[in-house]
Formats: sequence, C-alpha cells, structure tokens
Amino acid sequence: MFHKIYKPHPALSEFVNNIMVFRFELDRNLPRPEFSFPPLPEQCLYFYPFEAPESEYLTTNKKVKLNRSILVGPQVNRIKLKMHHSNFTVKVGFQPCGLYRLLGISMNEFPVDESLDSTYILDKEIQFINEQLAETQSPDKLKEIVEHFLLKKLHKLRSRLPIDSVLPMILKDGGLVNVDAIASQACVSNRQLERQFLQRVGVSPKFFIRQTRFAKAWVMKESTPNIKWTTIAHECGYFDQMHLIRDFKAFCGVSPSIIENEFHTTPFSLRNQLYY
Repeated sequence: MFHKIYKPHPALSEFVNNIMVFRFELDRNLPRPEFSFPPLPEQCLYFYPFEAPESEYLTTNKKVKLNRSILVGPQVNRIKLKMHHSNFTVKVGFQPCGLYRLLGISMNEFPVDESLDSTYILDKEIQFINEQLAETQSPDKLKEIVEHFLLKKLHKLRSRLPIDSVLPMILKDGGLVNVDAIASQACVSNRQLERQFLQRVGVSPKFFIRQTRFAKAWVMKESTPNIKWTTIAHECGYFDQMHLIRDFKAFCGVSPSIIENEFHTTPFSLRNQLYY
C-alpha cells in the first residue's frame, strides 16, 4: 500500500490544501473493501486512473458507480465507498473556498453529498490527465502531473477576499471559533458573511464550524484508535460526550461506537486530516 499526502506547489497553496496519492492491492479472494467517509469540510477533485469505486449514499440508500474523475462539493452526510481490489486514487483537496474560486460556480448550487463528472465542468483534458496518471509509477511524478494541470488554471481564479484567508484558519483551529470573530476577521457584517459562505463554501458559517469540530473528532479517533471518546470530546471543545454523540448521529446517522467498530473492520486507515 502507498498513501501519501503532499503539500501543493506554493503557487497553488491559496486555493489547494493538499494532493493525496493512494494505492493498494488486496488479495482477490477477499471481499472488496468498504470504507466510511465522513462529511469533511473539504471539496475535492478526484482521479481514478484505473477503475472508480462505487458510492453508497446512506441517507437515500442510492448506489452509484462513480466516474473516473469527479468533483465533490459540499458534504453533509456520511457515505460509503466500495473499492476494488486494485485501487488507485489521486485527490486534490481544495482550500474551503478553492473550488468556487476555480470554477466560479456558487457552491450552494452544487449537489450536496453527490459528485459531478469533472469532464463536464472543467474540460476534456481531464481524460488526458487520467491517462498520464495511469502510465506513471512515481508518486512524486503523479503529484507533478496534477499540479501542472492546476497551474494552468491560475489565471482563471476568482478574486481573493479576506474570507478566503480566514477559512483555512478555522480548519487549523478545529472549529473553535464563533461567527462574530470570523466576521470581524473577514471584515464583513454577519449578514455579508452568511452570503459569502453560501456562495464560496455552500453551507452557513455555523454549520461549517460545527462540521469542522465534528471532523476533528472523527480524525482524532481514526488516527488514534485507543483514545477515549470522553477525551476526544474534551479536546474538540464539546461541552460533554453527549454533545459529541449528537453530532455523530447528525452527520453519520449512527453513534460513535458504530463508527469505531467500522474502523476496526477495515483493512487499513484512510488517515484523513483537516489541515496540511
């Protein structure tokens, strides 16, 4: 298995948070692996150079075979991915406003939780990128191929606003901030902040803060399985463990203990992170 998360080229850092390369080969006599994906406060561009996984939307019980390159906008519910025995994924994780700045499409018009075929929104060069990735073995070279594609998009980025610099800090701080403080740092009123969030992120400021705090709790448990939920609740700023359980049920539809059991049954950890 190979799993590495890269910092992007410095010229991309204002709208790209990370680039991930993930490959594994499993015994074909074993069942195909399934992974739970939390609704992270992150919007992404995925490449599946060989074969894309199947996605199960747990709130609707809908199952979809994903396209070989997809864009994922706002996420508010847990999904499951059924991988193939041979998996090859390259992911671009955008800064919170990064996908809006790249596409110029209001994020509150993006489908929630679902994905879009990126060839329809970006361009058909995506197909060529997938072919290049499929022929490349070096992880560092894979990163360079994706960076080269994104660097050519820099001139199309929408103008930067103060909120674009504030949002990554919310991730870094694990959501331990209030709306008034964000509005002050972004130099806007609370009403203007709400509009900017809906346009650039696709959710309200309060929802984003709550989601970030929940995501930090998920990542802590995923990366440190032996840590107690009471400790996680304290570290993530929850009043008590019951408030943590409430958020897990809201975002995942199940209690933390069920998610913990899923971590134990997957062949390896996906090692999600919030801020790179």
